Amino acid sequence: MNTTQRRYEIYEKLKKDKTVQVSELAKVYSVSLMTIRRDLDSLENQGLATKSYGGATLNESSSNEPSFEIKEGMSQSDKKEIAIYASTLIQDGDSIYLDCGTTCLELFKRIHHKKITIFTNFWKILQYVDRNTKAKIIMAPGVYNPVTQAALSESTIQFFQNYYIDKAFISVLGLDLDYGVSIPSMSDALVKKAILDSSNKKICMADHTKFHKKYMSKIANIDNFDMIITDNKLDDTIKHENIIKAH
Repeated sequence: MNTTQRRYEIYEKLKKDKTVQVSELAKVYSVSLMTIRRDLDSLENQGLATKSYGGATLNESSSNEPSFEIKEGMSQSDKKEIAIYASTLIQDGDSIYLDCGTTCLELFKRIHHKKITIFTNFWKILQYVDRNTKAKIIMAPGVYNPVTQAALSESTIQFFQNYYIDKAFISVLGLDLDYGVSIPSMSDALVKKAILDSSNKKICMADHTKFHKKYMSKIANIDNFDMIITDNKLDDTIKHENIIKAH
């Protein structure tokens, strides 16, 4: 198991148990105590945990966001399911926006061969461009954010205000039927709001783990989206006319 996967699993255990012990984790992963301490240092540096003597406790805050590496390990099969369905909504000739997020990355892998125009501020996407890429990719400028691996600044907002985009695919961390969709970062939320203002069709992609969660920075209400694509694990009691389960 690599470091990224181990840290993801430790974070998932923290979210479930609220606390972890260094000695216990070292036995589970057959690594040294020092290795586990470095893992906990990483989570603490992201604001996700607070180290204590012999372990760490979870930081439950609406303003904390996991690193891209940790998010990439979450609900992988569900994100692929959502991305496959979303890809069917995109036809040659479309102009689309791809948000910064792991589900959007899965979507890019499935559509970059189409003759479309992709607007994005998500620099991670460039790692997956290859000789089969037919899409025209337009990268937004701005200040690089290492957590989201995207450009997030006033210049990013100004850039998107100059365009009108057919379909925007937005990633979020929290979705509540009453509160709306939200994320921890205000700078990210402001960019997403600018995108929604510049787009015709607004599509939110959120796996079932994002529901019933609220974060500090609200993006929009549920009704502001034409469609919310989720996976088949979403509780059947959560209903809204705009919610579609990928199939």
